[in-house]
Amino acid sequence: MSALDELIKNNEFPIVFIGSGLSMRYLKNSPNWRGLLEDLWSLTKEKSDFYAFLNRTRSDIEKENKNLKQPELDYLTNIRVGTILEEKINELFYHEKINIDDFSQREAFEKKISPFKKVLSNKFLKYEFKEEMLDEFEYFKKMLIKTQIILTTNYDTLIEDAYNSISSYGIKTYIGQKGFFEQTIGYAELYKLHGCATEPRSLIITEDDYKQFDKNSVLISAKIISQLLHSPIVFLGYSLTDQNIRKIIKDFSSSLSDEELIRLESKIIVVEREEGLDKIIEETMNDSDLNCRFTHIRTDNFREIYNKLAQINQGVAPSEVRKYQHIIKKLIIERGKEGTLKSLLVSPRQLDELEQKINNEKLIVALGDNTYIFAMPDVITYVYDYIFEKNELNTDIVLRFLASQTTKSRLPFLRYVTNETISNSNLHPHEKEKLRQRLENHGDISKQKEMINKWYQIKFDNLEDILKEKYPQEREYGVIAYNIDNLDFSAVENYIKRAVERLKENGEAKISSELRRLILLYDLKKNKRDNA
Repeated sequence: MSALDELIKNNEFPIVFIGSGLSMRYLKNSPNWRGLLEDLWSLTKEKSDFYAFLNRTRSDIEKENKNLKQPELDYLTNIRVGTILEEKINELFYHEKINIDDFSQREAFEKKISPFKKVLSNKFLKYEFKEEMLDEFEYFKKMLIKTQIILTTNYDTLIEDAYNSISSYGIKTYIGQKGFFEQTIGYAELYKLHGCATEPRSLIITEDDYKQFDKNSVLISAKIISQLLHSPIVFLGYSLTDQNIRKIIKDFSSSLSDEELIRLESKIIVVEREEGLDKIIEETMNDSDLNCRFTHIRTDNFREIYNKLAQINQGVAPSEVRKYQHIIKKLIIERGKEGTLKSLLVSPRQLDELEQKINNEKLIVALGDNTYIFAMPDVITYVYDYIFEKNELNTDIVLRFLASQTTKSRLPFLRYVTNETISNSNLHPHEKEKLRQRLENHGDISKQKEMINKWYQIKFDNLEDILKEKYPQEREYGVIAYNIDNLDFSAVENYIKRAVERLKENGEAKISSELRRLILLYDLKKNKRDNA
């Protein structure tokens, strides 16, 4: 069984390290480290050839230390070049010989921002996709939301933009070393180790930057290692000669016993691009310098890599885990400190007994009051069951679920809610009244259409014409809702099913307001009854 198939079998969210190779794969004019330095050299107005300058710098470093291996020599050369470039570009800016977009002398002085870092920031703040890679990039996004933690040395915002475009709750981003000094949740988190283009001062590129970074490397390594011990690790967009990846793996391996290294070798996976290779070639490598055995994958078929990782499904996305952990932490710890928790459901002794009894049984974790706990669906489960007519939820549970929602929240309901079903239910009178209000507030399709934002009121007669406009997602939902009477109903139905299925596949538990409106209008057209 391959290492990736093993991850799917074990159903473990991975920790993923993402390097510049992935930005280069998907973005136009995205440089590697040396290409970036060459581009910055052009701003110095030096007459000397860049590679002549590079050769001189490397020669100086070799004289300082004759025992360096080639990857280490290249690494130190790049850092030294970055230091020299900062000096040259800053000097030119301060003497008003060059201008920097969206940056003034006053801002440099008051905010203490290096002009060189601002140049870097400007370069990575904007990006443009390679059209031919957009299809594969959709698979990349689906993979991202199945990651527990992401770490990157990239400056651009590609990762967080991609994640947040597909996840309702998004990813928590830590820039530089901030996250390593905080108590974090450990799910749906992005650590930008070398800074981010949104914060020029955070960018790490010079010798002083790396010295400061290395001063805290023990703390950083300890935090990373504490996560890696319990999760598989996948490296994407790095080469095996990259000193960043080698240092991380070396720090990791040095903390483990021989037995732990053997057990975890299949969980450390390095995916390296081999241009034109459609197959996935996997081998176990033993690197004596790293004191570590790991799985090395060579391929150019990244779509298949992403597709495999996206199959991991624990029933809820990491972003949802982060959200609920945060809520539970606030509920248990903060309310507990206030002395406002009424009771503790399970004692430590009972927890030990429970752990011995459950074995491999599936459990439901529920939060409720001390009288009733009902097996309620979440919004996605309910809507999915409703739209696809699975009928896996009984009527009593559905009615109680709908009664638990605010009367303003738009949800499909007409198949279940009538005055008769409300009267015959075992709900509390207050719950029955909420369902009657739902019928009154949301049962009239014309009223619902009147409430559609004017920004969405653009007339169309064909769903495909709307999709061709490539509106932002929320506006697309709104425009379709406004035109629902003009469009082919089966086409709208299939569109809604695809949208809901995507949310379910991504492990989301929230539906945007405009998609909710569209689904409600769909329900009113399909299931409207005269005697509702």
